[in-house]
Amino acid sequence: MCNMSATKPIKVYLQNDKPLIWSSTDAVKIREEWRIVGCLIGCLPRLPRQNNHLGLPLQLSKEEVTLLLEKGAILLLNDATGLKEPSEKEREEFIEYREASYQSQVDLFRAERKKEIYQNMANIIEGKKAKAQKEEKKDSSEATEPSEKEEDFSIDVDKVPIPPIPRKFSLVQIFTESPYRLDQEIPAEWSHPESKQEQLRYHVYRDLWNQGFFLSNGSKFGGDFLVYPGDPSRYHSHYIVICIPHDKPMSALDIVRMGRLGSNVRKTVLMCSQDCNQRISYISLQWSGIS
Repeated sequence: MCNMSATKPIKVYLQNDKPLIWSSTDAVKIREEWRIVGCLIGCLPRLPRQNNHLGLPLQLSKEEVTLLLEKGAILLLNDATGLKEPSEKEREEFIEYREASYQSQVDLFRAERKKEIYQNMANIIEGKKAKAQKEEKKDSSEATEPSEKEEDFSIDVDKVPIPPIPRKFSLVQIFTESPYRLDQEIPAEWSHPESKQEQLRYHVYRDLWNQGFFLSNGSKFGGDFLVYPGDPSRYHSHYIVICIPHDKPMSALDIVRMGRLGSNVRKTVLMCSQDCNQRISYISLQWSGIS
């Protein structure tokens, strides 16, 4: 377990009732130190027209936020707080930063271009020679020397004029967190869980998390959660969690349906409930054929 006395709480901003983490460092930290997966929902700047790979921000589920608040791992802030107007000095610093970024890209572009010229020097010289010979053949009426010496075609790379990259093609850093926030950030109110079903889902989530599992949303597999033995980037999920009230009647058809659900995706279904003593009980379902 992480020692909270040595770590700084992570800032999570509540935007339109969605808890979001905008810092890549915090997104990695919350996964490595707290086993919280979340869900990336932002598009990648260079690949905006696809949804196979997404980027920041990282959206947290309600169960994840409630757990992290209990552990003191995050600060939930209201993102409706207005941004302060940057001062004239801050504007000048920003413009200088953008200009320095552009100039560094120009220097890198010119250095790379010179490197390409050095690598293709032999081909460039051969091309110059071929062009000169072609011009000599065209002007056959005049008497000319047979050929210029090779040193006449040599190139001084340092004197080659290399134009800078156009500003419209330069890279611009897009900040995911504003440096101009107000000094006093407003904490957001959080009331989850409220209903009995929300309480059941959270208590099941917390109990499995305390056992060392990773959990993610299980809606795409017809359940409440997916349970992983390790980081989902390295392991497949083993269980599909379905939260069922302890006193809810169930038919044999319901059990068959859930058993078939797990067998189709090669996972074990966990039926989870909470009794009147607040204890979490688990019943696993696995489909097996009759031999």
